[in-house]
Amino acid sequence: MSTIPQSDSRENSLVARVREWMLLNSQIVFTILVAFGIAAYFSLNFDAYASTRNTFAILERFPELGLITLGFTVTIIAGEIDLSMGSVAALVGVIVVRLNDPIGAVPAILVGVGIATLIGALQGYLISILRISAIVFTIGTLMLLRGVSLFVADEQTVVLREFEFSDWLKDRITVGGVELILSPASVMALIVFVVIGLFLLYNKWGREIYAIGGARREALAAGVPLTRPMIITFAISGFCAGLAGAIIGLRAGSAQPLGLQGLILTGPTAAFVGGVSISGGKGSAFGAALGTVTIALLQIGLIFMATPAYVTRLAIGTLLTVVIMVEIGARWLDRYQTRQTLLQRWTQEGRSTNEG
Repeated sequence: MSTIPQSDSRENSLVARVREWMLLNSQIVFTILVAFGIAAYFSLNFDAYASTRNTFAILERFPELGLITLGFTVTIIAGEIDLSMGSVAALVGVIVVRLNDPIGAVPAILVGVGIATLIGALQGYLISILRISAIVFTIGTLMLLRGVSLFVADEQTVVLREFEFSDWLKDRITVGGVELILSPASVMALIVFVVIGLFLLYNKWGREIYAIGGARREALAAGVPLTRPMIITFAISGFCAGLAGAIIGLRAGSAQPLGLQGLILTGPTAAFVGGVSISGGKGSAFGAALGTVTIALLQIGLIFMATPAYVTRLAIGTLLTVVIMVEIGARWLDRYQTRQTLLQRWTQEGRSTNEG
């Protein structure tokens, strides 16, 4: 009697798990391949692309694009979308830059991010209570918060006078005389990614966000509340937008009340590239990070090529279209395989019945 070695069975089990994960996360796998392809292409054509300086530049996108992408990812997982994130970021940028001199950078950040989180929580509460579409509601708050930003800024660009904290945010961290590829700003952003990622995966309230996004009627019928996950979802998006706006304003040394409008286009693009489902209920902080890296790789590579701005937009738009088509194709393939499995099962049951 032959026995299968234990090491072989473990390898087969590992291969089966990897294969299952790849089938369940086909869009993530596709994005990883795209990211490697982009990095390989530009690295072969530009020597400076594959450098620690460029890696630092990519990680520096996390405090800006990354946080916005994470906020959009969470709301899309919940089956909603927060179009006011750009306005929230602009408002917080104005508040933090204006308060930086009188009260200091850290208290200003706490005030600004706290206001952004409260705005997000209030939006989530009203959307859940009023049963109104988040797209419609957040378009209204988008315009409203732009007006508030103009009022707070006196309809002009707000400029820093003290740059000590601003410079600290941008400088590379040095440990033992060695410069790392991280800045304090990127470290803060990565910590937020880890905390929110763990919250979504392992916390009961985080799982409720997936539930109301993937199958809302079934989740509500099973007793999952709607108000709590909606408040948490939009509070997270407000927090991410506020922190991004604060960091952008401090690092730039100024804040414009009507600035950061492009974030409501680039943020969702990176979220979808990172594997969040357009129908909700699927996505992760890891996917948001992957989408951020992919978009950053492409944008920086096109900068090396000295391409016009419209070419960058065309490239990102094309990438988004391809990713969405891949998701639709994967969904169609999954439905086809499910139908085939059911047909095979029915056929086998019919044969066993006839034989009996």
